[in-house]
Parts: sequence; structure tokens; C-alpha cells
Amino acid sequence: MRVVTPPLPVLEQKQSPNSYTNAALCTSTVSWSLLVVNSLVVTCGNPITDIRDNKLYPTVLIGNYCWMASNLNYGTMIPGNLSQRDNCIPGKYCYNDITANCELGTANYQWDELMQYDETLSTQGLCPPEWHVPAESDWNTLFANYISSAFAAWPLLITGYSGFNATLSGTRHMNKIWDFQGFATFFWSSTPHGTNKAWSHGMNGIDPSVPLYPSFRSNGFSMRCLKN
Repeated sequence: MRVVTPPLPVLEQKQSPNSYTNAALCTSTVSWSLLVVNSLVVTCGNPITDIRDNKLYPTVLIGNYCWMASNLNYGTMIPGNLSQRDNCIPGKYCYNDITANCELGTANYQWDELMQYDETLSTQGLCPPEWHVPAESDWNTLFANYISSAFAAWPLLITGYSGFNATLSGTRHMNKIWDFQGFATFFWSSTPHGTNKAWSHGMNGIDPSVPLYPSFRSNGFSMRCLKN
């Protein structure tokens, strides 16, 4: 059985400020700290704490793999009419630009932001430490627990019996339109499809299947992280 191992801080070692000069020849100082952590073994099925912001996520063991049982909600909300950028500030969209909606499971990410601009399969991306963005092979392993993707949606939805608890949280289209809340949800995989698209999976309350889509990376979709 796989286990969830959220690290707990045990030591913080601070360093003295250092001077630096940037490309514009501006001089300043910066200090940094090194946080040493160790792992606490927790059985999958118990919630984990994201040490970056102390948010709690339920987990569920499906087959031999431990999944988050709610959508990732990490980062700073940015307006839906702006693109997420490689600026060292993790960004997220909240449905209808309402911050509280992200707490209800509507946080959406453009693919490149979610992946932290790294196209490596199963990379950590914006997932918590020791978790990763599932690749197509990971999603297919999940669906195989319910025969195949043709039948997996109904067990995986919050109205199903798997414990995955997918909600119909909607999406942000590349044309900056919010849509499908209460009708459908979409999840990214870490598997790219050419230079402008990546593979994603959709679920709705009508169709028992989980269709596969080559979606534009500029769409804002939900994320479920998978334990390493």
C-alpha cells in the first residue's frame, strides 16, 4: 500500500544577507533560509498538508496509487482575462474571478503554469512536494480500475463510489470565457501534444465515459496530483 508522507519542519537554518546586482545594475541585498524537513508516514486515505501554504487535501487509494481526492488549490489568484506567466509567482484562476470559489474546488491552471514550464512527464509542477502531475499512463491506470475510460466517469464523480470525488467545477476557455460549471470538469495530464496542446480528460454528469482531448495549453483546467 502506498503512503502519504507530508514533510514536517524540524530545523530552520538562516544565512546572512548577500549583496547582488541585477541586469539593470541595481544593487540590493537578499537573505535566504534553508528549511530541513523529515517525513511523517501517513496512510493514504488520511488528509495531507501542503507545507507551502498549509492547505489540507483529502486522499484516496485507488488500486496501488494514492490520489488527491479534491482539486489542487495552490497559488495566487489572477484575473481570468490575463494569461498566467513564467514570473516565479504560482498563479491560479478562480471561477468567475471570485477567490472564494477556489476554496470550493474551482482553481484552474493553464498547462504551462501547472507544469512550471517543464515538459517532463510526471513532473512535480505546482503539486506539493512528493506529488506530481499525472501522465497519460497514470490516468489510464486509474481508469483501468473501472474497466476503461469508457465507464470510469460515474465512479470517479463525487456522486460515485470511488472516493475520487470529481466535481463539475467548470473551466476557463482560452478565449477567457468561464463555462460548464455544474455540467462538466476537465483535468490536465503532464503529457504534451505538440507545441501548443496537451492531453486532458473531461467528465460530466450525463456520459459515463472520460473522453480524451488534445486541448490548447492556454485553457484553464483543474488538477489532481498523484503521489510519487
